[in-house]
Amino acid sequence: MLRRLSFCMMLLAGAVHAAPIEDALRHYDGGQFEAAAQQLAPLAEGGNPVAQERLAIMYFYGRGVPEDEDKALQWARRSADQGNLDAMYFIGNMYVFGDKLPKSVQDPDQEAARWYFEAARKGHAEAEYGLGLLFLAGKGVVQDQEEAMRWIRSAADHGHPGARSFLGGSKGSGH
Repeated sequence: MLRRLSFCMMLLAGAVHAAPIEDALRHYDGGQFEAAAQQLAPLAEGGNPVAQERLAIMYFYGRGVPEDEDKALQWARRSADQGNLDAMYFIGNMYVFGDKLPKSVQDPDQEAARWYFEAARKGHAEAEYGLGLLFLAGKGVVQDQEEAMRWIRSAADHGHPGARSFLGGSKGSGH
């Protein structure tokens, strides 16, 4: 009986501990960005990689917080340093789509390719597709259609709709 009670207490403690990130993500997904930012900030400071990545996105686009690409990069890097593939992919996107950040490096496409590759090599479908497109265009990497198709097929295999559409609706089998 005592074991069951302590097991239930551990589950309850875990559920209570998990609730703040879930609540913050509900606000984020519901477009309540100011409320989300208030809840995400302490979680991000505490080292939560999901909170860090979402806060990075919010700073990049100025959702619920002032637009600030430097802060966006800082939060995304902290998350990526913990292995968050979405954060790695987002850093790549910041180098492609940012205003200030691309000007901070000699070759923003190469920097984007580096971050896409970090996430893509671990199976992140959006990063695989983005990397494939960079290889196709020869941006940040040597133009290589075979390598491009390898990454795009991999993205399609991982369910990426853009990659599947690019391949003509196939599931990425490559044949």
